[in-house]
Amino acid sequence: MSEKESNEERKKDSETSSEEEKKKDEKDQVEQETAAKPKSKKKYVFNCTKCGECCEKREFVPVSLVDIRNWTQSGIINAVFPNLKLKTLQSAGSEEKQGVLTLVLAGSEKGCPMFDKENRLCNIYHSMPLECKAFPLGYNGQNYFIKDKSVPGLGHGTMTKERLIEDRDNARFDFEAKVETQMMLPLIYSLFMQNLLEQQQKVMEDMPEEKRKQLDELLKTKNQNSNEKE
Repeated sequence: MSEKESNEERKKDSETSSEEEKKKDEKDQVEQETAAKPKSKKKYVFNCTKCGECCEKREFVPVSLVDIRNWTQSGIINAVFPNLKLKTLQSAGSEEKQGVLTLVLAGSEKGCPMFDKENRLCNIYHSMPLECKAFPLGYNGQNYFIKDKSVPGLGHGTMTKERLIEDRDNARFDFEAKVETQMMLPLIYSLFMQNLLEQQQKVMEDMPEEKRKQLDELLKTKNQNSNEKE
C-alpha cells in the first residue's frame, strides 16, 4: 500500500471514529436532559361508581366526634350508635407501634354496618362519615395520598377543578377532625368507664342478697378456671 493510500485510510478511520464519538455524545446529552426533566405527577381522578365494593370490604370505618355531632343534628344517631366502637389501632409510621384509641363504625361481620348489602345502598348516604366523603383520598398533615389504589372509579372519567378542591377539603377536614377526636378520646373513655362502674355498683347495691351471692360464686368459679388454664 502506498503512503498516499495509507494516509487516506487513516483519515477515513479518524472520520468514522469522530462520527461515532459525536453520536455517543449526542445520546449521552439526550439521556441527561431526559433524566433532568421533572417527572409529571399523575393527576388524581376519581368518580364513584356506587358499586358498594369499598363499603363491603372494609373491616371498620374510622369516625370522629364531628361525625357524631352531624348524626345527632340529623336525628340518625340512634341508628348509628349500636355500631360505634372503640378500637386500639397501631399508629402508622411508629417504630414502637404504639396503640392509638380510635372511634370506629364496626359490625359483627366484615363491611360497614351501615351498608345495605341487599340493595347496595348506604343507609346514611346523606350524612356519611367524613372518611367516606374523602375516600379514597387521604391527608396526613402534609401531603395528600390515595388510601386504596384498587378502588373502582379511580383514574376513570374526568375531574373538574372544583371537584378536586372539594375532595381535598374533605380529606383535610377528615384528618383534622380525627386528630381532635384522638386528643379527646382518652378523656371520653375515662368518663365512660367511670359511668359504667358507677352503674354496675348501683346494680349490685340494688340486687337482692341471694342474687348477689350467686353472682359472686359465678365470678369466683370463672377466676379459678382462668387461673387453672394459666
